Amino acid sequence: MDKYKNILFENPRPFIIAHLDNDRLIINETNINREKNIDISLGDIKENIEIKGLVKSTLEKNTDNITISCIKNRFNLNSKKIAENEVIIWFDIEDNLYDLSKANFLSNLTHEFKTPLNLIFSSVQLLNKKIKCNKAFSYDDIEKYLKIINQNSYRMLKLVNNISEDNKIDLGHSNYSPINANIIYFIEDICESIEPFVNSNNMSIVFDTDVEELIISFDMEKMERIILNLISNSVKFRKNNKGKIILSITHNDEFVNISVRDNGIGISKDDIGKIFEKYVRLNDERSIIKEGTGIGLSLVKSLVKLHDGEVTVDSEIGQWTEFNIKIPNKTSVKELIDTYEKDLDRVEKIRIEFSDIYA
Repeated sequence: MDKYKNILFENPRPFIIAHLDNDRLIINETNINREKNIDISLGDIKENIEIKGLVKSTLEKNTDNITISCIKNRFNLNSKKIAENEVIIWFDIEDNLYDLSKANFLSNLTHEFKTPLNLIFSSVQLLNKKIKCNKAFSYDDIEKYLKIINQNSYRMLKLVNNISEDNKIDLGHSNYSPINANIIYFIEDICESIEPFVNSNNMSIVFDTDVEELIISFDMEKMERIILNLISNSVKFRKNNKGKIILSITHNDEFVNISVRDNGIGISKDDIGKIFEKYVRLNDERSIIKEGTGIGLSLVKSLVKLHDGEVTVDSEIGQWTEFNIKIPNKTSVKELIDTYEKDLDRVEKIRIEFSDIYA
């Protein structure tokens, strides 16, 4: 028997034997098509950025492991170098752990959709009742009900956007499109755009940087989403008294560090270790906002990872929380964008991100 059949015999678990060809994952042998206990296609495996990264790191280190999730399962992937440019990867399925997390997520998700739907439905019912009874509408009445409908529509759109982006990343289909641009100006512009929303929640936001211009390669849409998520998170977990958010950027020759720090309620030591886990929602009785699906910070971690970066958090309960993002200080071969046009849809994006705060 050849080496593949020997490996098949010794390792009945789902596996692939693969190599990289100019960043393309080529699968030489697999038993996944014949396995009925794995809900992930070979096409998804070939396109998955994390699996490609695992093959690359295994070729450098001989062995490695990661954990990935797809729609129905969570997998521990163990790998081993078996030839000069060839790696075997085994898929271990964590059914019980993932099913429990998924069940909690679906329960939260049902509640998250039901609340805004009920508010929208109630507003429409009241408007219809006034129309049927031929009652006059005041401008204040119309404005009040339209605001409820609009706000909760944003809230549902945020849920759909987060679930969609999270699923794309899991399947390795996220459209990561980095360009060379001035990240200082880009993030400062976000801070200026979001300031009125932060101020309306009795908070202030300060932007600080150690340099006025820094051209690096990053995905504008995904970086905007990262920053908006972390700022809205600070607003959600603020104290009742006036709060403050400090967003600062520092850099060296290798990395750019982006920090978002607030003086909110803080995170306990027990919770801080699981804050980036998917579908984990912290039930802190001190928080002003109780809702959430548990996708937000997990999505931030995934979006930062697309930039070959990492995100960490530190906190002191009742005092402060600080999220730190570290991404490579590098440019791509693409042309530099000399002028950055303001995103005309940014206010709309901010309204979506803050929708569960005003609700």
